Formats: sequence, structure tokens, C-alpha cells
Amino acid sequence: MRLLALAILALVLASSAAGATQVRATLKTSSATPVVDQPWRYTITVKTAAGKPLAAMMRLQILLGTTVVGCWKGGQMAQCLDGSLGSWIPFKGKRTGVLTWPAQSVGVQLTFRAIVVAQKRMFKLRAPVTVQAKP
Repeated sequence: MRLLALAILALVLASSAAGATQVRATLKTSSATPVVDQPWRYTITVKTAAGKPLAAMMRLQILLGTTVVGCWKGGQMAQCLDGSLGSWIPFKGKRTGVLTWPAQSVGVQLTFRAIVVAQKRMFKLRAPVTVQAKP
């Protein structure tokens, strides 16, 4: 009896997993070496395996190693020392934005991170960045 119950539970879990929507989230940036005070573009895309856009929320962060040093607040990147701070940004399917990197970040190896939540799944998308001085 107990074996039958476990077999039924396994079938139910397998069928619910098979019916779950596959989510794909990607991050693309215009460059890994942006220039200080010049527009730098990023694009986050969230869709099903079939290409259908999905509703999502994201938090944008700048990391120095594993430490959050910047996050999106009030419509712009700001100094931030806690990963739980920063605004959630709602979007559907695709979100493109532009950042300008400050002079204080020149030559520092940073990571641009987008924490994306869609269909009860979380993705931590990362892009390495080393800001260059103006030529």
C-alpha cells in the first residue's frame, strides 16, 4: 500500500513538472568594456521555450566581487550596500535600458547583475564589466 502511494505521488510530481512552463531569461549588453559617461545598453528578455513573452520583475545591481555596491533606486543606479535594497522593475517579455558609468568605476572589475523573477522562478543573470576612461 505504501509503495503504491509513493508510485502515485511520483507520477503526480512528474506530470506537474512536465506541464510546467519552461522559462528562458537572457541578459545582453552592448559591451563588457563601457566608456565612462557614455551610454551603455542592456537588454533583459524573458519568454517561454516557444518564444512567448512572460510577465516578470527584476532588480538591477552592481557587484564588486560578491558585494552589492550599487542598485536601481528611484529610476537610477545608486550606491547600495545591501542586495535586498533597490526597486523591483516590472516588465513583460523584454526590457532595454541605458546606464552611464561614473569615473570612479574606471578600471574596476565589476559585475552587472539582474535578478529576474518570472513564473515563480528566479534567475541571476550576470555580465562582467570593466569601465574604460574616455579616449
